[in-house]
Amino acid sequence: MTEQTAAPIQKRLQILGNDEIENLYGLPHFTPEEQTEYFALSSREIAVIEQLPRIRSRIYTILQLGYFKARHLFFTFTPPIVAADVEHIRQRYFPKFQLNQLGLGKVTRLNQQRLILDLCHYRTCDEEARTALQRKAQQAARVCGKPIYVFRELVHHLEQQRLVAPGYSVLQNVVGQAITAEQDRLSTMVQSRLKETDIKALNQLLGDTPGLYEITQLKREPRDFSLSEIKREIHRGEPIQALYPLAQRLLPTLEISSESIKYYASLVTYYSVFRLKRLAQGMVQVYLLCFIFHRYQRLHDNLISSLRYNVRRYVEASQSAAKEQVYEYRIEGNQNLHKAGQVLKLFTDDSIAQTASFQEVQAKAFELLERSKLNFVAEHIVSQAKFDETAFQWAHVDTLAPQFKRNLRPALLAVELATSSGHAPLMAAINFLKAAFQKGKSLSQYSTERFPTQFIPESTRRYLYGSGEDDAKLLPDRYEFLVYRLLRNGLESGDVFCRDSVRFRSLEDDLIDQHQWQQKASLILATGLTLLQQPIQDHLAELEHRLEARITAVNQRLSAGENEHFEIHKRSSQGRWTLHSPRTSDTINHPLFEGLKQVNIGSVLHFVNQRCPIKCQVHRRVATTT
Repeated sequence: MTEQTAAPIQKRLQILGNDEIENLYGLPHFTPEEQTEYFALSSREIAVIEQLPRIRSRIYTILQLGYFKARHLFFTFTPPIVAADVEHIRQRYFPKFQLNQLGLGKVTRLNQQRLILDLCHYRTCDEEARTALQRKAQQAARVCGKPIYVFRELVHHLEQQRLVAPGYSVLQNVVGQAITAEQDRLSTMVQSRLKETDIKALNQLLGDTPGLYEITQLKREPRDFSLSEIKREIHRGEPIQALYPLAQRLLPTLEISSESIKYYASLVTYYSVFRLKRLAQGMVQVYLLCFIFHRYQRLHDNLISSLRYNVRRYVEASQSAAKEQVYEYRIEGNQNLHKAGQVLKLFTDDSIAQTASFQEVQAKAFELLERSKLNFVAEHIVSQAKFDETAFQWAHVDTLAPQFKRNLRPALLAVELATSSGHAPLMAAINFLKAAFQKGKSLSQYSTERFPTQFIPESTRRYLYGSGEDDAKLLPDRYEFLVYRLLRNGLESGDVFCRDSVRFRSLEDDLIDQHQWQQKASLILATGLTLLQQPIQDHLAELEHRLEARITAVNQRLSAGENEHFEIHKRSSQGRWTLHSPRTSDTINHPLFEGLKQVNIGSVLHFVNQRCPIKCQVHRRVATTT
């Protein structure tokens, strides 16, 4: 829906576009299927309509009743516009009647409208109902300052109360008055709570500075997750870092919702600085406070998103490199295994003299296969060892250390994180890294005993320590990357969160406090949601009834054979159903392939890529391998 977010409110708000107004208030234009649906009459409606003295009145009543069912409104129209609907009604209910004129007098039309209201259990929006509508608009404006939100809430209220909607201009006025009243309330409260120093700091955002206005620079968002963009984002947050505590302290006292904060912040982005300076000062201060609050949290969202993105990128790069190395070792091992077989044949080679020394045989063996490669194949055969792909991943992480230090540390330092009690060891490691980075010290300068290690999983611990003489020495680069990786996992699972964020807040941060929840009865009543006011036992009973009805309907369809995905097997008087399964004759693969060893597609593609660099050869080898 289109809307004009003008503030302060002037004249009538343009809440809806012309097409949307037509959809809500325009005369319905029914398709043949819709004519059949909306002009269908219940037994009660037929009984009431049959009491009308003239057939022309009955046709008119059925026509208005169908339109009311579609729009919950009454219409005045000229006969040519509704000719198709009138003809449908005549042929359906009065095929022998010839209608020459449709028009009725005003008194008759009003009587018919009262009749339709009674049939549909609706009522007109009188003075009392309009007063309640205004209260609903004021309540909705407190929840969200968007005109379209308030309008939708009013439409929903009218439907719930089964009220005939007043004209669009009436709703425009109601919405405009509610938003104006809410803006006046906020403006008065914020001006009484701001100090002179606070006002000066806010106005500085709109002040002239060399280049761009400060507020204009703050409107920009990072284009990507590159290091340069992240540094610019951190720099953009410096001017509002001191103002964020002010917004954090003041906005809750205004009793302003998170949705309204987001909306008022968007107005600062929408309006130019010139336009903002022309608005009422009190409301501009509200807009700026909301913008500071929301933008600072969006900044943390951007930094955390960049951290998650880059960690995932490095993890995927290490996994890909490890798989590549495993594939290369396997290919090399397969090649060397053939040569190792030739080495074994030396022990049965009759051409070698029995008096030949072991050194001579050994020399011939090393001519076939180098000592190191022969030893590798022998160890692999004896121990049936598997390649440790995880070790290859961590080895690749060592090569990525300069990159992830450069790209991840700025985001980690700029964001305040928190965790649940179950993840306190990880939080200790994060704080340890941040303290070291803030001092500008390298992790290698710290002794191993100072590193928090309780968060390290047992399955990962052996990869974080050096081998040989450095067996007890912790590898700082791997340790740091493990913290980043677990931090990313915690952010995605919600175990690690940022309170100064929009997307990465904890669930508790979005809940109201215990003091407010003491008035839960009034809060639930104010929502207007009847489901929340229903006792849980009644709601569960209703859901059980609906579930039982669904189960009965499903079983009836199965018994009738209407569900093609099930098969019914009748035995004596009882029947059983089973899921439809492919017949044994419906073979998926040729029996020839059942004797072949299965390999994953990655191994096939890697083998093809190594052997067939030319595109046409790739296609031919893939087909042959498959």
